[in-house]
Amino acid sequence: MKGRFFKAAKQQLSFEDYLQETLILARRIVEISPGRQRFTGAQFELALVSFGDLKALKKEMDPTINVQFPPLKCDWLAGFDWLDLAVSYCDKDAIAYFQEKLDNNTFYSVYNQYKTQVRPDCALRHHESTVQDSKYNG
Repeated sequence: MKGRFFKAAKQQLSFEDYLQETLILARRIVEISPGRQRFTGAQFELALVSFGDLKALKKEMDPTINVQFPPLKCDWLAGFDWLDLAVSYCDKDAIAYFQEKLDNNTFYSVYNQYKTQVRPDCALRHHESTVQDSKYNG
């Protein structure tokens, strides 16, 4: 029986290195079949960094790396841009995160500004729940 007595050590990355590697992955296109492409899940990670949601980010990150994060600040525009990209490529985790966060009044309010003033054609619109619409509009 082969096995390890100890788990392999996690790779230590600075926040800057993590961001650089994640940006590289986020821009990489993966061909899933002839003529069909998708991006990696890194766009969702960048959305979480932009939103400053460290708790959700740690659930999405590669478990073999350890990053020392500085205090994260929320950048709504960058967060929604990356989240919209992830959702447009049908990232199920990104879609679930978006739908869950719509229950947060601040998130919902900023999202409404984003979809009306910045990206009226955003992919996020296709994943709004009708429950949310009735909750806030009626």
